[in-house]
Amino acid sequence: HERRLKGLKHERQHYESMWQELNDFVAPGRLRLSGDESRGKKKLKHIVDETGLLAFRTLRSGMQSGQTSPARPWFRLSTYDKEMREFGPIKDYLYKVELAMRNMLQQSNIYNVLHSGYGDLGQFGQMCALILNDEKATIRGLSMTHGQYWIAQNERSRVDTLYRTISMTVDHVVGKFVAKPKGDMDWSTVSMTVKNLYDRGSYDEKLTVYHAVEPRRERDEKSHEPKHKPFTSNYWEEGQTAELLLLESGFDQNRILAPRWETVGTDVYGSNQPGEISLPGIKMLQSEQRTKGEALLKMVKPPMIGPTSMKNNPSSILPGSITYVDSPGNQAAYRPAFEVNFDIAALMGDVQEIQQRIDRCWYADLFFAISKMEGVQPRNVMELSQRKEEQLLQLGPVVDRQQYELLNPLIDIVFDACVEADILPEAPEELEGEPLKIEHISLLA
Repeated sequence: HERRLKGLKHERQHYESMWQELNDFVAPGRLRLSGDESRGKKKLKHIVDETGLLAFRTLRSGMQSGQTSPARPWFRLSTYDKEMREFGPIKDYLYKVELAMRNMLQQSNIYNVLHSGYGDLGQFGQMCALILNDEKATIRGLSMTHGQYWIAQNERSRVDTLYRTISMTVDHVVGKFVAKPKGDMDWSTVSMTVKNLYDRGSYDEKLTVYHAVEPRRERDEKSHEPKHKPFTSNYWEEGQTAELLLLESGFDQNRILAPRWETVGTDVYGSNQPGEISLPGIKMLQSEQRTKGEALLKMVKPPMIGPTSMKNNPSSILPGSITYVDSPGNQAAYRPAFEVNFDIAALMGDVQEIQQRIDRCWYADLFFAISKMEGVQPRNVMELSQRKEEQLLQLGPVVDRQQYELLNPLIDIVFDACVEADILPEAPEELEGEPLKIEHISLLA
């Protein structure tokens, strides 16, 4: 695991400088490249104009409502055989399966994870989440904080490897990896550092734990134990000298959701996302807004000059105040150092043009057009196609990629979770051996 992690870190370091700029100027706080050091620190110190941040929020919410809305169906199940698709018992079975899957999604936190992930997708070109089993809601989504994970893909360009770092308290480590169901404590998998901290009562001391999820290369296929499942899910302490795993477990299928906005060649991480494309405009906008603020301040409160005789005398430029000076001739003794003759209107015009460019980069006007449409859904789709056809064509490949890398895998995971929970009706005999087809019916699809 340590050797694999070293290679993954080397692969990711080429993107980190760009991510840092995107974090500073677009939506600060979503990147953690150095653990928890950024918590509680001032985040908006680079931002004067928040157009980029507002566009980020619009895309995040627009992708959620346009592609995976919790309020309306966004997928349905069908068959590839047209005649079988129209068969009554099969139609009834598929409807009940869809209903069970939607209920499971609603009871979980998956929609919150997707909403957060769409923001990372637009900002960094990459989102990542892990779907875990949950006792209450059957499944639970774990959203990855950008900068605290590393990924790799297989030969089909599907991300199947995830390494992540977790900041855990001593109490959390002991509760998850040491305490057993009957109240026993097994200290054999943790270091003496953890045991000593726990014995001293330092329960809130922070520790760094690594988690690796990847295809298991060596396993006993006949065994049903977690450590022999097709996908590894192993935890270990950072800096552990002995070759000890905190937990050796696994998954029956790939539980990683890591779609990219766009990829170049065989690149693992996404690129050409709205954040990267709009970054020059966002940085220029901050500079022009600072210039505008400086110009307005100099016009309202210009630097003043006066005779040396006023050096120790009371003086003021506040409204209604009086400053007494001896003025030789008709020349004003107390006057501005220079006249500020700045064309604010021209600058404001350029600022508005840059703001519109940023909105277009983030498809903000497209998503506002979706949210403001009135009427029934079929008419909306037709209107949207006519009004925003050019932008929809640009967004189309992104939506297609999300279906392949995010939505289809998520639907597979939810379906299998429903099977494991035994909440699906009995399938008709005619469906035996037949693959099911996923149809996307969201507004963007």
